[in-house]
Amino acid sequence: MRIITASLITLSTLLAGTAYADQPKPKPTQTHPATQTQLPREPMPTVIEVLPSGVPKDEKKRCPQWEPKFRQYGLPVKTFSYIAWRESRCRIRAHNSTLNRNKSHDLGLVQINSSWKTVTSQICEAPYGDMTVLFKVDCNLKVAKYLYDNGGLGHWRL
Repeated sequence: MRIITASLITLSTLLAGTAYADQPKPKPTQTHPATQTQLPREPMPTVIEVLPSGVPKDEKKRCPQWEPKFRQYGLPVKTFSYIAWRESRCRIRAHNSTLNRNKSHDLGLVQINSSWKTVTSQICEAPYGDMTVLFKVDCNLKVAKYLYDNGGLGHWRL
């Protein structure tokens, strides 16, 4: 009798597992009903940016029209607003035609150096050596974000 009972329990367990396995799996785009309810969200904390010592507090030395873009790319807003003012006077097509000591030149809103050919090519999905893509604000700020994340503000001597 014990053997029959154990066999029935084993058989029912196997069948239950098979029945579960045969159920259709939810598609990745479906949401679980429990997650469809919205939980109350707490307000985002206010982020206070501490300006580096090289950035003046003078609000006239800023590019407020570009600040939403700096925020979008995760750059310190007030700092890069000043950098854009100092480097290009807020002009996306600014080009420092005076060559640097290493024969490079600086382009775009935050004056990315032309020596960053490989990075610019990869980040902006542009042909190697085509630095004119730095005149596009999104490309310029993507490269700026890469430089900021890999060396900080030293790329702009701050």
